[in-house]
Amino acid sequence: MQAENYLKDQVRKNPRDAMNYYYLGKEIMNKRLKDIESLEVIEKLFKQSIKLGPHLWAPKIMLGELLYKIGRFKEAEVYFKENLHRNIPGISIKEYLTKCISNNANPGGNSYQVSKRDSLYLFENNVRELIRILLEIEHGSKWWREGVPKKVRAKCASRREEGLDEEREVDLLLFADFYDYKVIIESNKNIFSDYIDTKEWCSKLQDMEPIRNAIAHNRPLTNAPVRVRDYHITFQKIIEKVRGNVSR
Repeated sequence: MQAENYLKDQVRKNPRDAMNYYYLGKEIMNKRLKDIESLEVIEKLFKQSIKLGPHLWAPKIMLGELLYKIGRFKEAEVYFKENLHRNIPGISIKEYLTKCISNNANPGGNSYQVSKRDSLYLFENNVRELIRILLEIEHGSKWWREGVPKKVRAKCASRREEGLDEEREVDLLLFADFYDYKVIIESNKNIFSDYIDTKEWCSKLQDMEPIRNAIAHNRPLTNAPVRVRDYHITFQKIIEKVRGNVSR
């Protein structure tokens, strides 16, 4: 409570400082939800911070996270997409964006209703889930150390260290790229071959990294998105099969 009162005092003393509103909103948001008097207060603080400092990315990310947590996925998606395209080193941004897209998708609809760009986020999310599930089955709680090659582990740890302070405890697999997924699968062919043609999909994963980079830098994708969307639809069936076998 002492920190919150101090930040409220800073807002009163410097009402034109965008970061004061951000820090106060973040402090209140870090409380347990049942202790928060009004979510509207936090939302207004982040929006005021954005109004005073439209160039700032931190309040936009936190506002997106707040909107996601209260189920306003479409609104949250806008903030995550905006900051993802600015190439901010925030891997959890991508994870939240994927969850927003998944929640916004029509549960009983055609997969082609999902946009071409969004298909890549969903496809990558499924790849990560496949890796995690199959390596956990094989290695249990030690799946990261025993199933993921040392170079990939080191690269992911380095990327997390360079990210946002809020992401220091984020799952290391979220810091992998498509090249890393390819290396992980190639190193565990005996595990993955029951579900996928490892040679075929490793080649496809390698093709995905330049496309992912184009999306991150907001460059045109030309003909590539069609392939991304097809990959997403095909891989969705694979991951559903894996989930079905695990639940038996």
